[in-house]
Amino acid sequence: MSKKTKLIWIAGILLFFSNFIWLKPMLNTRGEQPKATWLWDTPQIVDQSENILGFLDKNNVSLLYLQVHTDLPDVVYQHFIQRATAYGIEVHALDGAPNWAGKLQYTQNFFRWLEQYQSVSDKSSQFSGIHLDIEPYLLPSWDSDVQKITESYQQTIRYAEGEAALLGLHFGIDIPFWFDTSFYSNSFGDGVLSEWLIDHSDSVIVMAYRNKAKGPNGIISLSQSEVDYARSVGKDIRIAAETSKTEEGDYLSFFGKKNTYMNNHLRKVEGTFKHSDNFKGIAIHSLESWMQRK
Repeated sequence: MSKKTKLIWIAGILLFFSNFIWLKPMLNTRGEQPKATWLWDTPQIVDQSENILGFLDKNNVSLLYLQVHTDLPDVVYQHFIQRATAYGIEVHALDGAPNWAGKLQYTQNFFRWLEQYQSVSDKSSQFSGIHLDIEPYLLPSWDSDVQKITESYQQTIRYAEGEAALLGLHFGIDIPFWFDTSFYSNSFGDGVLSEWLIDHSDSVIVMAYRNKAKGPNGIISLSQSEVDYARSVGKDIRIAAETSKTEEGDYLSFFGKKNTYMNNHLRKVEGTFKHSDNFKGIAIHSLESWMQRK
């Protein structure tokens, strides 16, 4: 084999593999849409990053919500996000708690940390979005003071919306499926809470925690109105499924169900909503419990 022929042969092989890598995301999405998931136990990225990223890659996850632990050094996040980027996985800064609905200081502290982190990190190691999981309805006074807490929650979301825009970051939030039957009447006007939250974010995840796709109490029917509204206003939306063990009822989670059962039901959800350009697929809560499934 001549030197010229050998070089052409090597170039052909390199081109083949580069095309294969470029097509990999497209091949993954032919069968199912890429998934998202939450990682709450952030210190795992210190010594388990390759296991985590390997699992995400194997399970077609393109978006990871990573909770911010401000006691971890910046370099830990920088290294992990660089590796995630190499896998084609976006990482969004995750945080939030019920009391964020009443004390703006928590949200302010989160954004000050994020602003500092982004400023000292190069593009390949920066967060590419923000994701808040506040769940104000878990506050003890929710039932007795729902309108006041709702207004405080909306104030927090408006603040976060503005801060995310200043940082040039995608802004997403988690909402329960039943917010489409929750109404607000306060300084923000009158309306349906789920619609207001969709309006004031770039994307939402509907926590439609059920372990079946169809039926009157299934994932599809519980999230239909949010998907319809998101489509009408051009906002991205995902549907979340639970894999953790819950105390509120076995029907809320796929915990204890076989993977084939869970995947079949989630494919039914995808099949129902895939015709909407704004439906971005399934989010699995959470990575820790998902990785523990047999």
